[in-house]
Amino acid sequence: MIGNFTIQETTDSVVVHYRKSAKDWFDTALTLAFTLFLVAGTFLLLRQGVKTMSVVVIAAGLLFAFQTFVQGAISLSHLLQPIRNLLVIDKHTGQVVARPHAFSRQRLALTDIKELVVRGQQEQVRFGGKRTTRTFCTISARLTSQATVPLFTLNTNRFLRVSARQLETELYSTARQLTLALNKHLQARYRWAGYSEAR
Repeated sequence: MIGNFTIQETTDSVVVHYRKSAKDWFDTALTLAFTLFLVAGTFLLLRQGVKTMSVVVIAAGLLFAFQTFVQGAISLSHLLQPIRNLLVIDKHTGQVVARPHAFSRQRLALTDIKELVVRGQQEQVRFGGKRTTRTFCTISARLTSQATVPLFTLNTNRFLRVSARQLETELYSTARQLTLALNKHLQARYRWAGYSEAR
C-alpha cells in the first residue's frame, strides 16, 4: 500500500485501487452541504423575485442557479470519484486503461507512454470569505505524441494544515513511490516537475 493506493499484480494485469480517507469523505460532505445551501438560496431568491417581480432579485437567483450548477458538478465528481480500477495495465495486450475522474476513461498503448510526470500543484481556495492554499500532486503520462494524459491526483489526508514544506514533501514522497512502483511495468522515464505557485 502506498498512501491510499493499492497495487494488485496478477499474471494478467496490474491494477491500482484507491481507498478513500476520512478527509476525502469530509471534503465530499462539505461540498454536498455547500451545494444544498446554494440550492436553498437559489430557490428562495427565485421565489421572492417572482413574487415581487424584482429584476434584481431574479438576476441574483439566476446567478445563484449558475453557481449551484457548478458546485453540483464538483460535488458529484467528489461523490463518484473512482476508487476501483483507477489504472489497469493489461500485460497480454500491452494496453493501459486510466480512470482519473468519474466521467473519463482513457485507453493507451504501453508503447505510447514516453514518461511519467509528477507535478506539485498549489491553488488558492476561498471558503467563508477566507483564502487558503490547497496543495496536491498530479501524476500524468506524457505520450510520444507529446499529449499529456492525467492518471492520478494525490491529496493530503490531514485535516489540520502543517507547514507547506512538510505537506509538499509528504505528497511528493507518496507520488514518487507510486510512480516508481508503476514504472516497473510501464518502463517510462520519470520526471519531477516541481511545485507551481499558488494561483
